[in-house]
Amino acid sequence: MDYKSESKGSTSREANSLATKYEVLLLEQGAARPSPERMVLVFQVLDDLRSHLGIFSQVIGMVRDEMFDAVYSEQYTGSKSTKSSYIQRIPYFSLVKSVYDERHEVAEELREQLDVIKKRLFDKHKQYEDAQDTIAELKKEISGLKETIEELEQDLNRSHAAHHRLEQEMLEEKEKTVMTEHSLKCDITDFKEDLRDAQTEISYLKTFKKGYDDLYEAFQYHPGSDQSSHGKWKEPVIATKRAHLISNIQSAMKIEGQILTVQNSIIEEFDKFMEDHKTELANRHYTENPNEPSYYRQEADVERADQELWTIQERFKKSIDDMNTELDLIRQHTVMLQEQLQHLEENKPEVRPSKTREEKAKASQAKEKVIENGRPNTRESVLSAGLEEKDPEDSMADPFIPQERVFSKYGAMMYTSSNNGKNWHEFQDAKYCPSCGEKTMLCPHKVGGQEQLVKLPINCTHIKIMRPKVRINQTLMESILHKPGTPESSIDLPPSRGSSASAATKKLRGMASIMGKIGAGTRAEILSNLSTTRTPVGGGSEAHMVHSMQRLWDDFKERTAIERSIPRQLSLNRTLSLIEQFYAFNIWQDETAHDEEGFYSVLDNLYYYMSERYMKEDVTYLATNDLLSAVVENSTGNKTIQVFGHILVGNLDGACFRYILLMSDFINLVDWKEVEDFRAFVEIVYPFLPEDDLETLQMGYTSFSENKISKNRVCEFLMYIILKYREPRFQDMENRLIQFSVKETGQMDEQEFNEAVENLVPVCNERSRKRLFWEAEAHGQMDAMQNVVPVMRLAQIASFLALLQIAPVIKESVADKVAKARAKAIAAGEKLPAKGGTTQGSTDANIMSWSGVRNLAVSVARRKQSRKRREQEDAEESELYSTY
Repeated sequence: MDYKSESKGSTSREANSLATKYEVLLLEQGAARPSPERMVLVFQVLDDLRSHLGIFSQVIGMVRDEMFDAVYSEQYTGSKSTKSSYIQRIPYFSLVKSVYDERHEVAEELREQLDVIKKRLFDKHKQYEDAQDTIAELKKEISGLKETIEELEQDLNRSHAAHHRLEQEMLEEKEKTVMTEHSLKCDITDFKEDLRDAQTEISYLKTFKKGYDDLYEAFQYHPGSDQSSHGKWKEPVIATKRAHLISNIQSAMKIEGQILTVQNSIIEEFDKFMEDHKTELANRHYTENPNEPSYYRQEADVERADQELWTIQERFKKSIDDMNTELDLIRQHTVMLQEQLQHLEENKPEVRPSKTREEKAKASQAKEKVIENGRPNTRESVLSAGLEEKDPEDSMADPFIPQERVFSKYGAMMYTSSNNGKNWHEFQDAKYCPSCGEKTMLCPHKVGGQEQLVKLPINCTHIKIMRPKVRINQTLMESILHKPGTPESSIDLPPSRGSSASAATKKLRGMASIMGKIGAGTRAEILSNLSTTRTPVGGGSEAHMVHSMQRLWDDFKERTAIERSIPRQLSLNRTLSLIEQFYAFNIWQDETAHDEEGFYSVLDNLYYYMSERYMKEDVTYLATNDLLSAVVENSTGNKTIQVFGHILVGNLDGACFRYILLMSDFINLVDWKEVEDFRAFVEIVYPFLPEDDLETLQMGYTSFSENKISKNRVCEFLMYIILKYREPRFQDMENRLIQFSVKETGQMDEQEFNEAVENLVPVCNERSRKRLFWEAEAHGQMDAMQNVVPVMRLAQIASFLALLQIAPVIKESVADKVAKARAKAIAAGEKLPAKGGTTQGSTDANIMSWSGVRNLAVSVARRKQSRKRREQEDAEESELYSTY
């Protein structure tokens, strides 16, 4: 009983205890998961239990606070519901749960978007595969189209090649047609001339025919007539054959003149093509860098231009060779005719003394007797004039000239050698031929049958064949063909090759050939220039112009015996173009020529350039004669040509034209508008001049240009002061060089000049300095100077080197400085417009400049390199074919 009551009491206490209460509350919360309500209950339990823990209550309170801070965040939340309203802090796990819930929502959205993207990607991938299939099909179509394009391009290239070939054939046919037309016209002209000559000769021979008919009638047999008077011979007068020879000589000379005229036409056509070719090269700016994209395209253009030039050159050489062959034949024929005429004159019989009165009376009685005996009384024949009766003992003499030399030009003398041409011996069968006038082995006078056998000596290695030498007495020919009062006095026999004409005769004929090109208005002036005086053309009486243009002709006669019988007149533009191309040739030689090639004067380089241009020696001298004639003719009216002429004769050094070209570069850079621009220009190019000299130079230009300005006028003024030797840099450099002239006053050798240049122009082009000195030294040898050069010429060289050194600086600033000086003068009100109109020149043609000439030189060099490379390739191909 007691036990049961105690048990019930304890159970009742346990049911009413706090522990059981809180245990029940916790179990009612469900599973042990953190939630805000559970945490509130937990902390409530802790708060309720802390008061029952005794000494542990404080510790448990501290633990409770720590756990509260660890569980609850600083964020608050609340509720306004009807049951309860509260504000409490949010637990961390609630925040984490909300974050995770947000992330899960975002993740769900991303998953949905990813699914959409995957679907789109799948669609795109499918489209990509379809596109790849389409691309593959298109590529196949493109490859097929490319093959079609290649085939069409090949067809097009073949069509172009065929078109080009047809064009070439058409051009060749046109040229052949033009040549044929020209030849036919020449033939028509020749036939007309021959027809006129034949008609003249017929009219001339009618008289002789009538006399011959009378003579024939006189020699007819008539019965009953006395035949005793016909026993004597009459000798024909040689004057008839003499006139025939002179007529043939005239015809030969006329044909030679026509051939020379055709030759001039060929040279003129070649020059026109060369000018077109030069213009094409000058208008192109070729790059010298092989890495440039346009380099190989330019190489193709150069190759094409060179092939066209090669075709024209080969045609020109063939035409010239044909002309030379015809000229040699006609000249040989002329020489043979002159030889026959000489022989005729030397063997002319003496004129017998006139008959006495008794002999004339006897002859008259005999004639009357013949008439009485029944012979018809015929008229005296014209051929009987000059006929003399001959004695019976001389009746067997040949009435014609026995020693005809018309076939001697086909004769030859032969020599043999048994030691490779060191010694020569005559053929044993060689004999003197009276018709040829000397010993011959083969000639038409010795051929007795259809063949002739010649026995060669033992060990014969070489055979030499020589034509007979022509020996003509030129004095006799001139006396025959220039007899006053005779019909033949108008014939002029030019000295043939190998003739022994005197130097004075050659000089006069050379002068006449040059003067034949010059108009009547300037003949006296040019004649004075060609005289042997020392007065230069266009130079006045300046002391530095010591040589005249006659020196060019003296040098020409020393180089060759060829004479210009029919000159070819060059226009002013053609002359300037040739000078420009020659300048380009010299500038390129300065940059690329090797020392082993030697150093020559400007005049020697001119002949070398002309030989390179015309390729044939005789044409070279003929064309050079034409150029020199044009220089003499135009030197008084053109400063560029005048300077060129004085450089050739040696009055100026070759550095002068280089100096002028370099100054022309500066002149081209300036925009010339006012006369005062010249003052600013000279201040830049002559920085060493004082103010007074600048003012004097400005006044000189104003007077020279008549208060007008243009780049042509400035360039002409520059050449004007050079010709007058008033160029400031030349004068300044000469005064400074004189101080280094130690060995001989007024002259310097190479060592002295090198030392002077090292002091005056310390950073100069060493190669240019050497070449220019040696060029001046070579020209000085014409004045009998050895290893020395006058200081005046060296001053021009040093001036060019000094200007070349500062040229880049001047080019960069000259245009801006002149423009700024003009603007400053206008702003200050110092420059007023000139009276009577603008101060600027009306015309301003292009001038030769260093840049333009060098560009032409580079283009020509590229063309030569292309020619050389093609020749090497052809040689290698031919060598390769020869090995097989």
